[in-house]
Amino acid sequence: KKIPFSPPDMSEAEINEVAEALRSGWITTGPKTKEFERLIAMCCQTEQAVCLNSATACMESILRVLGVGAGDEVITSAYTYTATASVTCYVGAKVVMVDTAPDSFEMDYDKLADAITERTKVVLPVDLAGVVCDYDKIFAVVESKKHLFSPANDIQKAYGRVIVLADAAHAFGAKWHGKMCGEIADFTSFSFHAVKNLTTAEGGALTWRNHDGVDNESLYKQFQLLSLHGQNKDALAKTRLGAWEYDIVAPYYKCNMTDVMAGIGLAQLKRYPEMLYRRRQIIERYNEGLKGRNVQVLDHFGDDHSSSGHLYLVRLLGEDVEYRNAVIERMAERGIACNVHYKPLPMMTAYKNLGFDIVDYPNA
Repeated sequence: KKIPFSPPDMSEAEINEVAEALRSGWITTGPKTKEFERLIAMCCQTEQAVCLNSATACMESILRVLGVGAGDEVITSAYTYTATASVTCYVGAKVVMVDTAPDSFEMDYDKLADAITERTKVVLPVDLAGVVCDYDKIFAVVESKKHLFSPANDIQKAYGRVIVLADAAHAFGAKWHGKMCGEIADFTSFSFHAVKNLTTAEGGALTWRNHDGVDNESLYKQFQLLSLHGQNKDALAKTRLGAWEYDIVAPYYKCNMTDVMAGIGLAQLKRYPEMLYRRRQIIERYNEGLKGRNVQVLDHFGDDHSSSGHLYLVRLLGEDVEYRNAVIERMAERGIACNVHYKPLPMMTAYKNLGFDIVDYPNA
């Protein structure tokens, strides 16, 4: 039996939703996308959500809405995928990386506190493998550094501190301290890429908590402008009788979600509870099988948290890279695909060229 790496879980329900979109004559952003946004917000217990064509677009868009740019700093973990850091480069700000804590996949929160300066505008923690970070500690850190925060516009002024943007690409459906991932951080970005638990082939969503001085409807409209060339009406609105007139308010970007994609997502959402339950069963079976072995596995489930079970991370204790690679090869020989998540960013050429050195991130 071949066990490939994270194939998409498709059924007739997804096929039917896509076929319905194709037959409707409405295949770009339209009623299915709006319904998908409504249901994402409901699942995350937030008032609103916006769906775009990737989690990367979601993170870049909120950085632009927040006014993050040249001269600003955004802090993230050295142990993540490039999208978490590259969005900061897109907006012209400086990437600041923090090492992981010892024996942890999460950033070192003490070092996070040390990394915050007068230029810091956003901290971008990573809910790796579907396990939600310790946001109590993260918010305690940013509150303790409020005196350093220098707001550059009204939305930054409304927060009055460093803003917390969660890279929850892996964590849709996860829970922490009785709250859903999506309502914990100030803003939360999800990925619906093909290898994710819930997929729209490509795609992502952004949710946000209510905050005094921040108008949710205005935020949503800004995301629409950013994702549709700065056009003040989407194609669906322009189909209303006599409503063809529109304006371009700024030369923005093109990163909207389509109804074909949203159709896949709508079917996936209906199936998602059973998919999460199945992942938990598999994780518990792995945990039992590896009990007593010389490995460390991620704590996916506990009294105060429940993971989305996106990745089953295993550390081979006391072993080196050569041993790990040999294990991956032996698994492949048996038809089982494994992967490394992730090579830390300072090991990558792009980030070496920005001056990062893995020597400074020993835990990662």
